[in-house]
Amino acid sequence: DMKDAHGMPVADVHFDDHANDTAMRNHAYKQGSALYEAVGATRTFPTPPYPSTHNLGTNRMSEKAADGVVNKHGQAHDIKNLFVSDGSQFTTGGAENPTLTIVSLAIRQAEYIAGQMSAKSI
Repeated sequence: DMKDAHGMPVADVHFDDHANDTAMRNHAYKQGSALYEAVGATRTFPTPPYPSTHNLGTNRMSEKAADGVVNKHGQAHDIKNLFVSDGSQFTTGGAENPTLTIVSLAIRQAEYIAGQMSAKSI
């Protein structure tokens, strides 16, 4: 219901943990504490994961437009000069922090854009 200064709807982003998210986090806290105690730690602090999250997959990469939003270079299927350069192009979450994968994709994308601009394709 909220609108921005230009009358456009304001995004209302919401997410909840799945029961398995909570169970895995609690297991990690327990294992981490055991490891730290084994090497002499006198105190440990289980750090809550929020508000830091890696929101992924909202502009999914795909070969065909029917299956996603962008191609393998992060270029929108429907808008030729629109490129997405973040984790939203992931098709699924990984096991680790996504920063290096995002950087790798951005470097590949920059090389592709430079080539396309040189060829006057975009």
